[in-house]
Amino acid sequence: MKEPVGKYRKYDVATFIIMIVGVVLFLLTPLFIRLFHFDSDVFGLLIFLIGFVMFVVGVIVRVIIRRVGSHRQIS
Repeated sequence: MKEPVGKYRKYDVATFIIMIVGVVLFLLTPLFIRLFHFDSDVFGLLIFLIGFVMFVVGVIVRVIIRRVGSHRQIS
């Protein structure tokens, strides 16, 4: 049986995009404070952490699926 690799790659790309958005929002905090009086550091950090947790959960699920798939007996 073939492992669906494309699904995991799309998930990884999505989590990295979420993390990048969080980092950019965090790094642009001084600009947002100066121009819009909006403090975005907490939001940026929170978005980054959500993306990071999603990535870690995806890696754990991928490892579990590989282990379960390797223990199946072919009849």
